[in-house]
Amino acid sequence: LYARSHVRADRWYKMWRTILYGTLEDETPFQTVRRFVEYEDYMLRLLRDSGIPVPAPYGIVEITPEREYMMVMEFFQGAVEIGEAVVDDQIIDEGLDMVRKLWDSGVAHRDIKPGNLMVRDGKLLLIDAAFAQVRPSPWRQAVDLANMMLVLAVRSDTERVYNKALEYFSPEEIAEAFAATRGVASPSQLRTFMKADGRDLLREFRALAPEHRPIAIQRWSVRRVVTAVTTLLVIALISQVGIKAFFPVQNLAVSKPSECLPSNTLILAAQAVPSAASIPCIEALPSGWRLAGAIITTGRAQFWLDSDRAGRRAVTVTLTDRCDVSGAEQVPSDEPGTTRYEKPLELTPRVHVLRSYVFEGGCATYAFAFGPGAPSSFILDADEALSFIPRSMLVDYVERHVGLALCGRGASCPV
Repeated sequence: LYARSHVRADRWYKMWRTILYGTLEDETPFQTVRRFVEYEDYMLRLLRDSGIPVPAPYGIVEITPEREYMMVMEFFQGAVEIGEAVVDDQIIDEGLDMVRKLWDSGVAHRDIKPGNLMVRDGKLLLIDAAFAQVRPSPWRQAVDLANMMLVLAVRSDTERVYNKALEYFSPEEIAEAFAATRGVASPSQLRTFMKADGRDLLREFRALAPEHRPIAIQRWSVRRVVTAVTTLLVIALISQVGIKAFFPVQNLAVSKPSECLPSNTLILAAQAVPSAASIPCIEALPSGWRLAGAIITTGRAQFWLDSDRAGRRAVTVTLTDRCDVSGAEQVPSDEPGTTRYEKPLELTPRVHVLRSYVFEGGCATYAFAFGPGAPSSFILDADEALSFIPRSMLVDYVERHVGLALCGRGASCPV
């Protein structure tokens, strides 16, 4: 049965092998389910016509057009996997002859492993031709030979298989096959069988064959580089989005002015510091001043102003539930219901002053930081721009216009 999931799996499989091997596995994936099932039907017929014992194909059944197809083929009744069968000289001959016929037909099976080699009545059978390849690279054909010899040796011994292989292949061809085969070039099931066997079959075969320089299985190509880079970028993007999905959205910039009227921006600030009785805001911006940015997070609301004469971020206003006023001098407050503290940090050549307004449940800090040469009189301009809005006004606004409670001071919410 073939469905769209098989096409997706094929696409990922071939993309991964392109990244892994480059031009050695530079293949185009199937684009449709119909093309996928047609290809295996074609490969079974080609292998059968080449004299290779494969299941006889009986046709294709369309279940859902372009979505699901069933390929009907012969079932090898009574057959067992080669890993459960006795491997004698006849089985070894048939396995090696099978690879010889694949070579002569210009085909590579590409997935020779114990699970794809069946034995019935002393005869070796080959299944799963979906990933077979016509006119493969010499490397892929060499790997087929080495994998077949390894499968046979797991159930017998290397010297016996090697001597039989000399009847079908030259010593140089066998040496090349094992020079090209290592690691992931063999199917994972075959590697598992070899590990459980305990013998170092690859080393034994290489010792029997003529010496051959190892063949590189990494072949770089433009497609490989582009595919690898694109895949890494997509994985990084998906990982970033996936990680963020488990955390609340926060630290978002606020672009709308914090004017001293009920607004979403001030409501967010009130939610950030729910204990604060007053919320700092912008009363009226003098000429040359503008709101440059604002950030509202849990426990803190902040915005800052730029001035064409005092410089960028000339004043930064931060609302928190408390602040440190140690070292600051208390002075008469110009804002009702607040206690004001001043702490000059620097007056020349730059003006740098911290001002704190402490009130019930909160504290607003004004950080004045003017550019070189800017007079301290610009603090008066900032004073004209900044003010406070009572939290109670925001609580009434939310209740009246939204029908909800602005949780915190002045509005109790259910736990």
